[in-house]
Amino acid sequence: MIEEEINNNRIPSKLLKILLLLFVLFLIIYISKESGLYEYKTYTKTKLTNEAILKFEKDVEDGKNVSIEDYISNDSNDYTNFFNKSGTEIGNIIEKIMNEGIKKTLKVFNKLFYEKQ
Repeated sequence: MIEEEINNNRIPSKLLKILLLLFVLFLIIYISKESGLYEYKTYTKTKLTNEAILKFEKDVEDGKNVSIEDYISNDSNDYTNFFNKSGTEIGNIIEKIMNEGIKKTLKVFNKLFYEKQ
């Protein structure tokens, strides 16, 4: 009987695996933040921008024909994938449901407190 209660109170192994995965992901993000990875990437972009400015100024002084495409690089990445699109769609659906629920709740309160019966 005691063993049945212990087995019934256990957390399912799938939940433990998910929690462990989330904890590992948290550690990875935390370590990358603390190690300065983001700051290093920002510094690198700033350095490249400063170099492009210096090159632009030198080319203007030399009288060369300048174009913005020569000095600015487009490093934007497209992170669109199935999970991103699905997450956005699910978020929009949840937002719509929440907005409708809040509107209906406010209408009920309005009828209860402000409209004459």
